[in-house]
Amino acid sequence: MRLLTAFCVLFGAVFLSTVSTEPSQAQQPGDIVWCHDETRSLSARKARWRCKGAVVSDEEAATIRDSRRRRINRSFAPSAKPAPDVKQQGTGTGFYVTGAGHVVTNHHVIDGCKAISVTPAGARKPIKAHLLAADPALDLALLQSVLPGKNFARFRAVPLLAGDDVAVVGYPLHGKVAIKPVHVRGHVSVDGGAPRPFMFAMKIDVRRGNSGGPVLDASGRIAGVVVAKVNTPGVYASTGKLVTNLGFGIRLPVTLEFLKKHRVAIATAKEDKALDDTQMANVAGSFVAQIGCWR
Repeated sequence: MRLLTAFCVLFGAVFLSTVSTEPSQAQQPGDIVWCHDETRSLSARKARWRCKGAVVSDEEAATIRDSRRRRINRSFAPSAKPAPDVKQQGTGTGFYVTGAGHVVTNHHVIDGCKAISVTPAGARKPIKAHLLAADPALDLALLQSVLPGKNFARFRAVPLLAGDDVAVVGYPLHGKVAIKPVHVRGHVSVDGGAPRPFMFAMKIDVRRGNSGGPVLDASGRIAGVVVAKVNTPGVYASTGKLVTNLGFGIRLPVTLEFLKKHRVAIATAKEDKALDDTQMANVAGSFVAQIGCWR
């Protein structure tokens, strides 16, 4: 009997030593948090003591969840190529203006295309897009991407003034198409010189491929749409003047009226501090996209 009692005591001690003394969710029902697993970019509800990653707020968890969903959706995005016999014949730039996938670009970028693709900055492959509306006279087009972008642009409320700083972000041609969005800085021309009333002139290096991209103010807000660059040889031939680094944008009120006409509700933002190059690239990179024309 003494032997059996000793065995029971010993077995009980061993059994108790194997039972975790850590608190359970049932013991601490109010201490449940959002736990962020950075390696999988995943957030989940857990007891605080079980969280091996970073504890995040409800808002941060929602942002992580939405980002993961968009990334998964983009990985399964349908190919923009409609048939084996078509190829991408041209590229331009566009930018997302809503969270529903509305994209603005130039009409001449998508004119005559059998299919249109939108490739957001950082995406692995193009996404199908459909033409919703176009105004050839103003050289504006509104697309609907089958998937939303990472973010969408905010607009300034008032037009630019002569001398204001601007940036252009897009996919210019430097012998070949840029793989990543490129941004350059300049300012609104004080001499005017825009070829059409709905345009304004900028002293900035605009190239083929920038067409349809955003003109940004110093705070990273939309101030217009890139539409053309100066014809340097043509101007020199007719005037004898060598004019370089002169680009043209579609004025802000014209762009806003076009979107209002087609019932696209855009977001505006108040003036903020000027962005440096890295900040400007990060802001614009979240909503800019390369537009592909397939024929």
